[in-house]
Amino acid sequence: MNPKPLPTPDPDPILSGARHALFWMVAANCVGLLLSVLLLAPKLGLIFGECTYGRWLPLHLNWQLYGWTALPLVAWVFFLLPESSRSLARASSLGIWAWSTCLFLGGLSWLSGHTSGKIFLDWTGPMRLLFPAAILALWVILALAWWRDQERPLIAIPGLLVLLAIPFGLYFAADPAVYPPVDETTGGPTGASLLNSTLSVVFLLLLVPRALRNPPKSPKLDRTLWTVFILNFALGLYAETLPPSHHHPGQIASLATLLIWPLLLPFYYSRQNWKNPHPRWQRALFFWFGILVINGVISFLPGILDHLKFSDALVAHSHLAMTGFTTSFLIFILQQILPPSRSATFNHHPSFLSWHLATAGYICLMLASGILDTSADLHSLLYALRSLCGLILTLVSIHWWRGLNS
Repeated sequence: MNPKPLPTPDPDPILSGARHALFWMVAANCVGLLLSVLLLAPKLGLIFGECTYGRWLPLHLNWQLYGWTALPLVAWVFFLLPESSRSLARASSLGIWAWSTCLFLGGLSWLSGHTSGKIFLDWTGPMRLLFPAAILALWVILALAWWRDQERPLIAIPGLLVLLAIPFGLYFAADPAVYPPVDETTGGPTGASLLNSTLSVVFLLLLVPRALRNPPKSPKLDRTLWTVFILNFALGLYAETLPPSHHHPGQIASLATLLIWPLLLPFYYSRQNWKNPHPRWQRALFFWFGILVINGVISFLPGILDHLKFSDALVAHSHLAMTGFTTSFLIFILQQILPPSRSATFNHHPSFLSWHLATAGYICLMLASGILDTSADLHSLLYALRSLCGLILTLVSIHWWRGLNS
């Protein structure tokens, strides 16, 4: 009997990146479901011995960020490679496998208790070198692709320089001694840091049409929105010089300027010539983005932030950002860069509806838990319903992953 051949990396780095991304989404959701059950029945944690809740948590967070969130963007970058670089497709897929291998080894490291202690930056020991090295290897492939391109567009050079900074920045940021600016009155981020981090998302949303090679329908609208963005970014830089307190009017006013983008960006997207229009996910993207921005601004206000900080309301906000907005954005991108036969799995109406209803339920439950003074029985009920929402999200992600691999 001949042994079965070992699986080989998919020669299409775009499809390979999407498949790996959905795999890590499933894995992270499964861990998240486990965490929600452990909060309901802590004694079940005895089954896992030293692998306690605190050791499982980095897997859920980091696999969502570096797996599900990052790999679709990697696939998007490969989508932008010129035709002359197709000979690098297999090397690109191998690079994606190296990325996933680092995530798997990182999971083993975190479960064994090795972590930097910094949320989303738990890389420590050898993994603090290996994962940036995997990112750097992908960058080398991108640089080679640019070099092999006969045109060698100069406009790609700033993008390559920005991408080159990522592995070094990740290594530096994972240092336990390095921390971002903190509002000492709350222990949380400053208004300026929230503004600038959200503007990075706005920048990405503005970049999408051009980065997908869609010709602008209204160049004047393009110029206007980019001008508004530059002014908003300049305001963010100025806000960094203000006292880092959520009571300072300048911090509040600068953060409130974000409220213009849930109005401008949907109009901007409606005026684009999308090659693969998917209005359902586009509407979902801006629905969650609008709620996210409004929730972030309101939550920062004095009195409100003091009550909500480090409560389940913060969990609600993070899932609003990741499960609602980020997932909708990434699926919208995948539908633009994958062949329609592959991206059709995301058009399944029951799974689309189930995902967003479960997301809304999860967010509302955690908001209620964070805002209301609940009894022990009501608290347990909210957490049980949260686990049910998590189960639905996990099942939907499995459906998408299987559909992409069929």
